Amino acid sequence: MSRIVCKFGGSSVADAGQFKKIKNIVSSDAKRKVVVVSAPGKRNPKETKLTDLLYSTYDLASKHLDFSQPWNLIRNRYLEICSDLGIEPKVAEDLDILEKQLRDDVESITTDYLVSRGEYLSARVMSVYLGAEFVDTFPIITFDEKYRILPSSYETIAKALSDENKLYVLPGFYGSNTRGELKTFSRGGSDITGAILANAIDAETYENWTDVSGMLMADPRIVENPLPIEYVSYREIRELAYSGASVLHDESIAPCRAKKIPINIRNTNRPEDAGTIIGPTPESTKLPITGVAGRKGFSMIYIEKSMMNKEVGFGRRVLAVLESEGLSYELCPSAIDSMSIVVDTKKLEAVEHVVMEDITQQMHPDRIKIFKGISLIATVGHGMTNKIGVAAKLFTALAENQVNVRIIDQGSSQINIITGVDEDDMNKAIKAIYDAFTK
Repeated sequence: MSRIVCKFGGSSVADAGQFKKIKNIVSSDAKRKVVVVSAPGKRNPKETKLTDLLYSTYDLASKHLDFSQPWNLIRNRYLEICSDLGIEPKVAEDLDILEKQLRDDVESITTDYLVSRGEYLSARVMSVYLGAEFVDTFPIITFDEKYRILPSSYETIAKALSDENKLYVLPGFYGSNTRGELKTFSRGGSDITGAILANAIDAETYENWTDVSGMLMADPRIVENPLPIEYVSYREIRELAYSGASVLHDESIAPCRAKKIPINIRNTNRPEDAGTIIGPTPESTKLPITGVAGRKGFSMIYIEKSMMNKEVGFGRRVLAVLESEGLSYELCPSAIDSMSIVVDTKKLEAVEHVVMEDITQQMHPDRIKIFKGISLIATVGHGMTNKIGVAAKLFTALAENQVNVRIIDQGSSQINIITGVDEDDMNKAIKAIYDAFTK
């Protein structure tokens, strides 16, 4: 039987009421056999995330300070969920053991281990509530120092989840390094866990349940009532995620893409909504663009030198300066006698003086200047490919809305056009582009 992997984010496990919604969702489809959960999220805007409470607890405990305040909030949260669900897993016992260890032997606990207990305990509670088998992701998910999953992990996972008729619950967010130590992924890493499991068991679908009904064509804080995205390709989602438009951790795409497993973004609070499907490149599209998104916080290093194009290795040597300071670049548009390098402003500021001095000494430019306050806007869509007039429509919309374009970059794949504008114009630009292609 083909199985569905379901990952439920922090908002989906925030309290007992959300646990009950998950039970209804899982029981409504017999194929939903593998459930991955995050740590309980915030129940209201004023509340602190449980993961952050765990970080605070470790910080205090490692300094041998009183950690009772954050710890009691953590403890009460789990016990309240259990009480409201009418179940009695050994959560209180696990918490007591952890507390004693923090007080008496904190050096034996790593930050990653303590923080991972948010997902671990959430999964233990969920497994009891669903009557499912609990399987710990440590150590069945193993990765190297660059967080690349070892191929052997997929075989280990497949064996651990081999019974297709059984319901499994696993914690997200962590696994094991090659030294056998528990290590967490970056924040939002439960998305990655679900994708790895989906790949390992050749899942039919990977459902990612959150608090939104899929993706929208634009940020609703910028565009009023933007259209939903019904389908987006793996390639498109990478482009949009680059500009911060994704509700999914970008590293969770690769494991599913490798086996062409569709990812379905769903809403735990509105399970009747179809959500957004992320899958292979579609044969046809309804609109020229799939979405538009923007991100602030960039600077452009502008370098001008006569006969630059005749100077072999000029660009390589400029980029080598950035590399020596640990600075990566976003875009690198160039002309015959000039080149521009777009970089993250915060990262640049830490090494700005050294970068400018080294480029000046090594490259002897006629002019070098840094322009700050730039936003990058990605307009993405397979419908743009080989279609005459798309770029004209985009730049006409920006011109009509008095937006000055500082940077233009279109990939050879033709599924994206990136424009750089002043940060103050970003929202206006996104709205202009969205309106031009949807109205």
